[in-house]
Amino acid sequence: MIPARKRWGQHFLVHPGTAERIVDAARLTQSDTAIEVGPGEGALTRILKDRAGRLLAIEIDPLRTAELERDLAEEGRVRILGGDVLDRSFTEWLSEAGWSGPAVLVANLPYNVATPILVAALEEPAAIARSVATVQKEVAQRFAARPGSEHYGYLSVRAAAFARARILFDLPPGAFRPRPKVVSSVLELTPREPALAADLRGRAVAIASLAFRSRRKTLPNALSSAGGRAPWEAALTAMGRDVRTRAEVLGVEDYLALAASPAAEGLAGSPL
Repeated sequence: MIPARKRWGQHFLVHPGTAERIVDAARLTQSDTAIEVGPGEGALTRILKDRAGRLLAIEIDPLRTAELERDLAEEGRVRILGGDVLDRSFTEWLSEAGWSGPAVLVANLPYNVATPILVAALEEPAAIARSVATVQKEVAQRFAARPGSEHYGYLSVRAAAFARARILFDLPPGAFRPRPKVVSSVLELTPREPALAADLRGRAVAIASLAFRSRRKTLPNALSSAGGRAPWEAALTAMGRDVRTRAEVLGVEDYLALAASPAAEGLAGSPL
């Protein structure tokens, strides 16, 4: 048995029923291409290969990559690629497999890199149509949080600008080997329809980023470095918002309204 590697945040599913439940949640058909990140011991992989029309599994651990290739070498609809998923875009990974998107991301993600992987998936809709991923519960709560809630922050706004986030169910530590010290959640990310215009979305995300850097300040004060207080006070008033509003009170639609206001003229949008 190949031991789990702490450096890669590996926690493997130990119950076949749990793996089935996660794959069921992805609602795959034979017309879908699935991408799995961090297949590990293959608990999800062996189910995904039968549910999806094609499966690309990306594994950073070379020993596990080799083992999965041996086990699934005869599966013509399966590609096992080794490497760090964050080293290239999902479009590039699909191209290396000889395929194109969009695909469905279904994965038990390593805790230490789950957020950047999901953000990358959100921001590449041509490659990833939707995601169903197991992550640390606190991370799932941050993606799915609503304004005013304990876990609401910049990541919540950034995710909402691209998708609807929904926590499907939780998994206890005993569902994994080795047992983590935290509860996990299965998170679903479904793209917004219709998608927002890239420039408007970029400005909204940039405003949210600036606002949450100084979340203890009122919004006009937090945003004053981008044009001064007065334009932001006028924008909030026009929206029917109190000028003493702070970052955590506004939802993504509010940030989009600010992005469309005169106060945001000349503001460079987020490159992400």
